[in-house]
Amino acid sequence: MTKPLLLNIAAWLPRSCANGPGTRMVIWVQGCPFQCLGCQNPDYLQFKLNQVVTVEEMWQKFQALPDLAGISISGGEPFAQAVALADLARRVQSVGKTVICWTGYQLQQLQFNNIPDSQRLLNHIDLLVDGLFIQQQISNQPLRGSNNQKLHFLSGRIVETDLVNIPRQEWVLGSETLTYTGFPVEYKQLDQGGV
Repeated sequence: MTKPLLLNIAAWLPRSCANGPGTRMVIWVQGCPFQCLGCQNPDYLQFKLNQVVTVEEMWQKFQALPDLAGISISGGEPFAQAVALADLARRVQSVGKTVICWTGYQLQQLQFNNIPDSQRLLNHIDLLVDGLFIQQQISNQPLRGSNNQKLHFLSGRIVETDLVNIPRQEWVLGSETLTYTGFPVEYKQLDQGGV
């Protein structure tokens, strides 16, 4: 009997509008090798056990929400859990939904630098947002935290025109929680004499 694939997640949201086109489930995985200064998710950086779930459990949660456009995967670093996430992403695509993934790696590193099982996950990503977060380059571009990050439309199932009217930030009120998600906002300092 095959052992179930496990995911170590930091958090998840059943519905979000700030993490890609349409209403999407979002999973943040636990653990990241990059430790970017000013990371939006500092609690998700340490490699430690957090919420360990099977891929099947997350798949059941996704299937229970048939109106979703797809799933968005962030972290932490998703490619540190490439095998399990590839299985989940494959299932999501098999029902005609899309997969978005953020990574600190660059696409070329994932394709050519022998990062374990990276191609397996790349095969099931529709939109990859790659590159480290650089605090000094905060961006107001859709789905990017900093200007160095690039969008890679890998399948053609998501295109650039799909990325209009996505809110930059979002607060989701649960029965006992308030969850913030989204991207940093670049604030321009006003002139002292201005309004």
